[in-house]
Amino acid sequence: MKQIKKKLFSALFAGMLCTAFVQGAAAAPVSAASYNSGGVICDDWLSEGQIVFYPESLLVQDEATYPVIVWANGTMCAPALYYGLLSGLAEHGYIVIANRELFAGNGNAQRASIDFITAENADADSVFYGKADLEHIGAAGHSQGGMSAVKAAAADARIDCVFTIAGNVQTGSAAQLTVPTFYAAGSSDWIVPASLYVKPAYNATNCTAVYASLKNAGHTKCCTSPGSYTGYMNAWFDAYLLDDADAAQVFAPGGALSRDRSWTGYAAKNL
Repeated sequence: MKQIKKKLFSALFAGMLCTAFVQGAAAAPVSAASYNSGGVICDDWLSEGQIVFYPESLLVQDEATYPVIVWANGTMCAPALYYGLLSGLAEHGYIVIANRELFAGNGNAQRASIDFITAENADADSVFYGKADLEHIGAAGHSQGGMSAVKAAAADARIDCVFTIAGNVQTGSAAQLTVPTFYAAGSSDWIVPASLYVKPAYNATNCTAVYASLKNAGHTKCCTSPGSYTGYMNAWFDAYLLDDADAAQVFAPGGALSRDRSWTGYAAKNL
């Protein structure tokens, strides 16, 4: 009972923090017309509950296809909090789909995002017609969204790899994973402490996995300083969605992550 109460308190407190951030960010409009920066377009599918970030090149390169990343928000958090993070992934060459679900822990919203882009990819009237590489799909999320990414991947064979940030991941779900998973923690995260959630989930994972904790990072670091994560997120998805051997080497023992003094506690298995 104490453990259940502790998990509930952590989720609610994280939600309170996220809500405070959202009050400042939610007023930002979400549309292709209002968010088109750095070669990235953000479109809002209001009726579907999806917000999609994608490279401008998608509009002009007729033969190109783009791997997909489905994103899940933290508790009571809106996609507005993650614009910097998600646009960084899109700028790198991914179609990134975020949903508006505020309690995404069961993974269903991310699976629905895959259904959404699958339908758009088959729709001749859609900007994404024939553009989504549905054979290469990654899942990512923050806090409860990190839990969602793991649960979605454990339940859905369409997902090829996972990147979870400060995720309060259950060890039972982690043990069911069969795809490469990166567990990112923060050494100053008192909402989802690495020792209680992130590292035990890594320990329970039986497939390819990497763990590392960003030094001095609190729970919302990915919102306030997305550049601290996007480099490794891009490399992780390159490694396991694009089969990029050089990117995979970044995470191997002796690779760039293990030598990066901004991160601590590096561990890897089954690489």
